[in-house]
Amino acid sequence: MTKPKRTHPLGLIQHIAKSIKDYWYLVIILLTNPDHDSIWFWAILVTLIGAFLIMPLAKWLTLTYMIDADAIVIHSGIFVRHHEHIPYSRIQTVQSKQWFYLKPFKLEEVLIETASHADHAPEARLAAVPITVAQEIERYRKAATTPEATVPATDDSSAITGEISGPHYQINTRDLVKFGLTSLIFVPFLLVLLGLYNKIPRSLTDNLIADASHVAAVLLIGGAIVIILVAWLGAFLWTLTRYYHFELTRQADNLVTAKGLFQRNTITAPLNRLQAVRIKQNILRQWLHLQTVQVLLASKAASSDDDNDLVIMPVIPAPATYTTMRPFINWLPEKHPDLGKLRVPHSWYQIRNAMLLVALPVALLWWLLPNWGWLGLILLPIAALEGQYAAHNTAGNLVTPRMLGLQTGHFWTREVFYVPVTKIQSMTLKRSVWMKRTRLAHLTVNVRRGNGNQAIHLRYLSATAAHDIYAWYLEQT
Repeated sequence: MTKPKRTHPLGLIQHIAKSIKDYWYLVIILLTNPDHDSIWFWAILVTLIGAFLIMPLAKWLTLTYMIDADAIVIHSGIFVRHHEHIPYSRIQTVQSKQWFYLKPFKLEEVLIETASHADHAPEARLAAVPITVAQEIERYRKAATTPEATVPATDDSSAITGEISGPHYQINTRDLVKFGLTSLIFVPFLLVLLGLYNKIPRSLTDNLIADASHVAAVLLIGGAIVIILVAWLGAFLWTLTRYYHFELTRQADNLVTAKGLFQRNTITAPLNRLQAVRIKQNILRQWLHLQTVQVLLASKAASSDDDNDLVIMPVIPAPATYTTMRPFINWLPEKHPDLGKLRVPHSWYQIRNAMLLVALPVALLWWLLPNWGWLGLILLPIAALEGQYAAHNTAGNLVTPRMLGLQTGHFWTREVFYVPVTKIQSMTLKRSVWMKRTRLAHLTVNVRRGNGNQAIHLRYLSATAAHDIYAWYLEQT
């Protein structure tokens, strides 16, 4: 048994950063307090010092870890001591984050996820530990899950030197640019910019509009274009820094991804813990025949990735998807399978539902702002097209006797899931009274995802086809 160790003193920076993230509002309260002689000002200042300096220091001093032969043991807590014992066989993913200031010291932050953790935090977080810690944990995990495996007495030389031991992919600059330019994440950036616009003093905007009233239309259109371009550029740069030098490697029974410019984020996911594979395309990537491949994990290790699922192939031409991915996940099909069994006979129901969803906001806009209510009518044909898109992209079928392929379409994004039957948590077949007359049914497949559930909904299917898939699932369980 080894002795408990503390993390490196640089780990204190991680604790301080987390405290600032949790209690940043104390700084706002302090700065907005004009009376520096009041007791409240000094009370807030003392609280600020305690939250940003004393508590992080106490957390660092009281946290120790031990890499034992059977489990990882974490001791933490200031007033209430916590003792966590994590067997290696229970580990879902091991995640390493290396900020640029840790790299010269060969340190990194290690996050350990298990399927039993219920909140958004990892089971264990070790800030600023040697890079050999994650490697040692992975060797013990492999030995615990593979009975014939033994733990080597020395460090894994291939892991330390960076030698590739299996299939390997590294994104090139051209593909990274494609991935950044075709991402729809610019929409949240656009909403942030619009929110900042509302913070500009009203008198300033009114004066600008009055001074340029003769070119109001040109100014309005030009301003909208500038805001969209700035949002797109911000999202593009954000994507480039996050997925910089992206790599995917298969090391024995693990998938290992690494990415990031300022923070190198490495995630090790055992292949036998993958819950499903998701291949997705937003409408822009559909036009360009590009796809993104993700895997669903029973942990929150990929909470910062797209849709909180681990990206294992950021962008790839659609025709090459399966041939490229099979060396990494060998149970995927060799080519895109026929998913025509589960189809939507009539798209009218999805179109109706989508239009009803926006009907109330349109009515409220028309009632509250009669002069601008007609703008809301634009949403109705957009909703109808979205309903048509959802119906057209709903599909599914058995890919193999032990694996189900499901396709959905929503919010202008097509997703194809490949789910082994052993990873299906439950399946639900629903038919309302009215659906019996139309011979339609809803099918829902539930898969473990993160610390929750991924419900894959296929709506308004042919009842006969949906019942066949449901009967197949009953036979397998």
